[in-house]
Amino acid sequence: MKTAIRNINAQILEQNLQENWKYLRNCNNSCQIQCDLKARTLLVICQHPANVVIDREKTITELKSIIQKQQLESVEKVGICLNVIGHLYPYAYHPFFTNSRQEESTLTFMPKLVHPDIDSEIRITPELLDSLDNPFNIEDLEELSIRLESQGKSQTNTDLAKQQIPSQESKKLELKITSELLDDLDNPFDVELLDISPKKSKTKAINYVEQESTVNLSTFSKLEFLSASLSLAILIGCFYAITQPCVIGKCMIIPTAKELNQQSLETIKNTKNSAAPKQAQEKLKTAVQDLGKIPFWSIRYLEAKHLKSNYKTEIQHLETIRKALIKGQQAAQNSKGLPLPIEDWVEIQSLWQEAIAFLEEIPENSPSYPFAKSKLQQYWKYMVAIKGRLTNEEEANQKLTAAKKSAQLAETRALIAQFAESWKNVYATWADALNNISSIPPQTIAYLEAKNLQPQYEQKLQETQERRIIEEIGEAAYNQAITYAKQAEVFETKDNWKEAVEYWRRALNSAKEVPTTSNYFTKAKPLIKSYDTVLKIAAANQRLLATLAKARQDLSKTCQGKSKICEYSVTKDLITVRLTSDYVEKIQKTTKEVQSKKDEKSRTELEKHLTTLQVAFKAISNNAKIPLEVYNPQGLKIAAHVPNI
Repeated sequence: MKTAIRNINAQILEQNLQENWKYLRNCNNSCQIQCDLKARTLLVICQHPANVVIDREKTITELKSIIQKQQLESVEKVGICLNVIGHLYPYAYHPFFTNSRQEESTLTFMPKLVHPDIDSEIRITPELLDSLDNPFNIEDLEELSIRLESQGKSQTNTDLAKQQIPSQESKKLELKITSELLDDLDNPFDVELLDISPKKSKTKAINYVEQESTVNLSTFSKLEFLSASLSLAILIGCFYAITQPCVIGKCMIIPTAKELNQQSLETIKNTKNSAAPKQAQEKLKTAVQDLGKIPFWSIRYLEAKHLKSNYKTEIQHLETIRKALIKGQQAAQNSKGLPLPIEDWVEIQSLWQEAIAFLEEIPENSPSYPFAKSKLQQYWKYMVAIKGRLTNEEEANQKLTAAKKSAQLAETRALIAQFAESWKNVYATWADALNNISSIPPQTIAYLEAKNLQPQYEQKLQETQERRIIEEIGEAAYNQAITYAKQAEVFETKDNWKEAVEYWRRALNSAKEVPTTSNYFTKAKPLIKSYDTVLKIAAANQRLLATLAKARQDLSKTCQGKSKICEYSVTKDLITVRLTSDYVEKIQKTTKEVQSKKDEKSRTELEKHLTTLQVAFKAISNNAKIPLEVYNPQGLKIAAHVPNI
């Protein structure tokens, strides 16, 4: 009798949905609507001919909207299936619940957060924080709830369990969450429970076609022929697919390719001559060619694709190195037969530049990088030599002229020099003249004259050195101290106490470096005491800032698991933690279900999760030496901890 009532209700709902569907489409749509109602679960099937293509997402969305407008007080779950007429299995499926199943209750386990047996000196470690990320997360609680709910239903509705679950497998639903159970829960509409047999589907399909038009018998013959042809093609394709390399049986292509790659690495690593890149490249090309034989349907295809991509990249790197070697060989060949005109040196220089550009393209993570780096260093030396030959004579003359001008200016300044700044200028001018003389390269015309002038310039520099050195050191140290102090003040305004401490320390050291015999010592003396005091204050602020940052970092890791556990705020006086509503609700729901089913394993996991969370909060408070308070979502304090200072 119950089955009859259910079928009548399903038939009425089916008619309503069909009418609403046609009204929504504003035409006689080719889709048929069928309904089946079992155990508070409604299955809605939209069937259409094989030659009709529909928009899956749009169709499911529109059907869902129509279903939600119906009177479905006795229905908890709804599943929408899209099916081709004459086929047993649907090709698209979408489930949803008709109403929310969440419950509201108060927290019962949270007072256990303050546990007297927990060591208050436990420190935050990576292992502790990792265990908080997923010791018993919200997803686990949801799966546990589903499992317990499934157990309850199986106990209260034994007749339905006998129809759906074999007796040998019923024991598996007692305590374990298996992948098969979760799959069943994700898709409650088992094929065996659809009440739509192949015979029934085919009957409805035939009736529907008879209502639309007269069936042409020749059409069925063509369809049978096409079906047979398609089956033969599929059979041939399957035979071809399984006979390809690495589809079935042992795959030797990948080990061989890896061996070739290893040989390539050894070649480019141990062979230093110019033939190494070509030899290594040939081995990798063979490996890539072999890997290309593995078809996309092989289980080793993704691995082969990854290896082939890596090898192709390295082949390109080796090709780039070969181009660089060709340019370098050409440049070296053109450098023979010295001396050469400037035009030839310019052309040779251009060849070395191109070779260097190729070598610089090789990334550091490439196995060819050490070889390229070695060649790059060698080529840069050649570039320096070429550039030196181009500019030797020109620079020699320029430096000799500049040295004579600097010497003349230094003698003029020495006649009128009185103060430290003046002697600094005299010394700098003589130093400039001497540097120009000393840097003139040998084997040039200017070098002979420079060799005679150099002793004279060295003597003049020595005479001004004593007058310059004290004031120069004093001035430099004083100005550096002022500069560092200003930079430290800038960092303080930005609350960057780490950099502020560093620059205050530099300022203090610079002030202490001012010689006592310098005129700048009088200005530097009061700065030494001031900088020392400010440095101590900045260091204290830096330690406080680091402590707060570490506490925030630890709280962020603790609260931000796969599902957010809590919100927090940290000041120098108090750490405040507020649990989220979602987290508390999940704990409450799981607690009730565990108590109801007396599941000791789940109870242990839940208590372990709460204990671990408590330990983390106390450890954060102890490490920061800042009191901690824990609040529930309503703002009531449920726990507190005062660290030992």
